[in-house]
Amino acid sequence: MNEAKEALRSIEQKYKLFQQQQFTFVAALEHCRENAHDKIRPISSIEQVQSYMEHHCSNSTDRRVLLMFLDICTELSRICQHFEALHAGTPVTNNFLDKCKTLVSQSNDLSSLRAKYPHDVVNHLSCDEARNHYGGVVSLIPVVLDLMKEWIAHSEKLPRKALQHGAT
Repeated sequence: MNEAKEALRSIEQKYKLFQQQQFTFVAALEHCRENAHDKIRPISSIEQVQSYMEHHCSNSTDRRVLLMFLDICTELSRICQHFEALHAGTPVTNNFLDKCKTLVSQSNDLSSLRAKYPHDVVNHLSCDEARNHYGGVVSLIPVVLDLMKEWIAHSEKLPRKALQHGAT
């Protein structure tokens, strides 16, 4: 369990760095949308961000911040698998894990996802951006991190035998 907490802490540190780059991230997505002549559709999936980076990214700053986002998403997906291997789970912990796995799935539609208080990532966007284009993609990481923290909190309350069962 300590290993899982440490992995989550590591991702949180990377996310703090990424948060400082949110305006750059949104600008990079905007540049890619312009290059792709795709100004109508919202950014709705990790897969779309990946495609924009690979095919429509024209400068190193944009590429770097998009890659930072994609790397964090990959790590979140990996930690989901790690959590799954730790123990068989309960309906509550399995629910948290299923939500996480769905959210970090490459093709999952994030367009209606919004981070809630205390996260202010959506508040940094203009109303139009938040409502129509980037609200889901900027909300993804904080929402998944919250679910993972809930998973850890609930898992720590389980009896020792339940935790050891998944590890063997």
